[in-house]
Amino acid sequence: MVKQFLPTISSLVALGELGAEMTASAEDWEPGEADERQVASGQKLQEQRAETEWQGALTSLRHLLEQTLPPAQKLSKRRRRAQPPDGVMLSGPFPVFDQPELTQRLSSWVFVPQPLDRLSHTFSQLMPAEAVPPPTGSTSARVLPLVDGDPLVGERFCLLLTQRVGVVLVLGRDAEEALRFQFSFIPEVVVQVWRLLRSRIRLTSPQQLEYLDPLIESFTPTAPDYRIVSQFSRWLLSSLPAPMPRSEPVAVERIPAPAPAPAAPGEANSLDTELLKAMAHEIRTPLTTIRTLTRSLMRRSDMADKALQRLRQIDSACTQQIDRFNLIYRAVELEAVTSRAPRSALTATALSDIIQEAIPQWEQAATRRNLSLDVKLPKHLPMVASDPILLQQVLTGLVELFTHSVPTGGQIHLQVMAAGDQLKLEFQAEAKPVENRVMPSLKSLGRLLMFQPDTGGLSLNLQTTKALFAALGAKLTVRERPNQGTAWMVFLPIETANYPIV
Repeated sequence: MVKQFLPTISSLVALGELGAEMTASAEDWEPGEADERQVASGQKLQEQRAETEWQGALTSLRHLLEQTLPPAQKLSKRRRRAQPPDGVMLSGPFPVFDQPELTQRLSSWVFVPQPLDRLSHTFSQLMPAEAVPPPTGSTSARVLPLVDGDPLVGERFCLLLTQRVGVVLVLGRDAEEALRFQFSFIPEVVVQVWRLLRSRIRLTSPQQLEYLDPLIESFTPTAPDYRIVSQFSRWLLSSLPAPMPRSEPVAVERIPAPAPAPAAPGEANSLDTELLKAMAHEIRTPLTTIRTLTRSLMRRSDMADKALQRLRQIDSACTQQIDRFNLIYRAVELEAVTSRAPRSALTATALSDIIQEAIPQWEQAATRRNLSLDVKLPKHLPMVASDPILLQQVLTGLVELFTHSVPTGGQIHLQVMAAGDQLKLEFQAEAKPVENRVMPSLKSLGRLLMFQPDTGGLSLNLQTTKALFAALGAKLTVRERPNQGTAWMVFLPIETANYPIV
């Protein structure tokens, strides 16, 4: 009954043909006389494409924020928390960003179903009441509940408002119950979506409007600079696979269907990737929920130090696993594309920052294999052309795979050096006497994963890791050097042109 009276974001964006859909090859597909399996296959491809568009749009939006937000000021923690936010982010049913460099500058709010809100409320009852919204500088999102049966629970959406950008993204079902991705920069559409969300807040958390109304008013959307929309669209298109071929009408003779045959290798591979994709999604979802609730507790000022330390450990463990399965999900997407590998949207990236932030996690991966890690970085490194988030995840996956591929004990050396118009990252494992080596036991899981039974470690295999680096415009090579052990080298293109949106 509730669903009949509460509109969805998808319907708002679609009304009046205001949405900017990117599913150019899936609209109005009529199967004609094709059999039902072809229909199901077309619907499945459409849903896969919509999912890919949503993920690509989030990556594009992050790039857009990095280029359009004002330069970050280096402030003390107290002064940063007192600063007004640079924008507002409303999303559901989970946060869409978890990068502190962005979340600390935005006022972030997430709409969640009633069961998750009740779980959050149960946790909160362990603490004194919290009456004020999270201050600027918080890395967590404020939770807003949805009423039972609200159709927004079935959508993934994001509304972003800054001084220069007003945009809405939504992945939901259309009138024919087909999964569609839509986005719009049109101010009238953005305002309508905010009013829809405001009506939800008024039903469940009206006290939050005292803070949100003036905040939203300070970021009233205006007609966007055409360069912003153009750059966003280019980044989004660069993340999409090749268009799906249209189904042509075929005259078929109706004969009894034969008994099911054993799956062909191609069909088995498809099942393999589909299973991995589903697993990655199902594992990331509860982990994201746990992390959201954990961060809502971490921001409380009355948390005991020991409890805060445990919450940080939970947050770190969830983040590592979410990144791991994000990487697996991306690898599955690459595997599914046979005609051309989609390239990530590349931007100027500070490699030194990525490595410095990742070193603690890399050291943990080495310690689990009784290895030590030695990193040597030049004092000054040029920027590289890459996707900073994906690059960090792929490098971390590479380190984990490397630690699984060398004998236990000893030391891993990482050295960064110039190589013409590229930067070379060289991973080298010291060779130990044969009698002291403990060789790892690795098993292949399908075409994408490697499993180490001794430690329970799961990582992408070498071939898949190479494909991910190729999507970043980089290259991974492996060399076996006599008496020197194994060397893995990553070549990253040096950034020679920056394209800021001014």
